[in-house]
Amino acid sequence: MCKNWKISYAIRGVENDKELREFLLENFPSPKVLNLIKGKIDLITSNPFKYAREKLGRDKYNNPMFSIEVTGNIRILYSVD
Repeated sequence: MCKNWKISYAIRGVENDKELREFLLENFPSPKVLNLIKGKIDLITSNPFKYAREKLGRDKYNNPMFSIEVTGNIRILYSVD
């Protein structure tokens, strides 16, 4: 199993963790939702396969794509190389 996962973001204008934090603060002002999103990102970072709930197919680089639910209407979509 990989010890270190590299995370890249598919959000316009977000290239690193600092920009992601700024994006989340602007778009999700609720502290409860922010904590849920942070918790899910931590889970994905620790082991992206263990917490995947739904396999979505493949991304444009032919890597497997997964989804993890944050709330009823917020999901994080991610792929693993």
